[in-house]
Amino acid sequence: MTKSGATTMIGGLVAAFFASLCCIGPFVLAALSIGVGATGFWADTAGALKGILPYRPVFIGLTVLLLGFSFYLAYREPKSAVCASGEVCASGAMSGAKRTVLWIMAVFALVLLLAPYWLGR
Repeated sequence: MTKSGATTMIGGLVAAFFASLCCIGPFVLAALSIGVGATGFWADTAGALKGILPYRPVFIGLTVLLLGFSFYLAYREPKSAVCASGEVCASGAMSGAKRTVLWIMAVFALVLLLAPYWLGR
């Protein structure tokens, strides 16, 4: 995997996380039994998470852009398609295992992006 391919995959996943943070954050806090009676740092966390909500479309767009570029890097044609027989060609595309990791990360990003809808937020 090229360095730019790994960077865009991870960047897409991080952007998807931030896109869903406004809605998943309170759910995670409730699952950790941090509720209304919380004080100090935890009391202001829910308000801060709601502050991210206006930027959700930006993070969704960034997720789609970065993962789209990752898929482009994974499935593009190699620059040098001509190789001598018996030699291994160095292609710019990712291997099958790395493509599988990309698909798993893309599915995970999709779950994060759709979380506000299945959480009912």
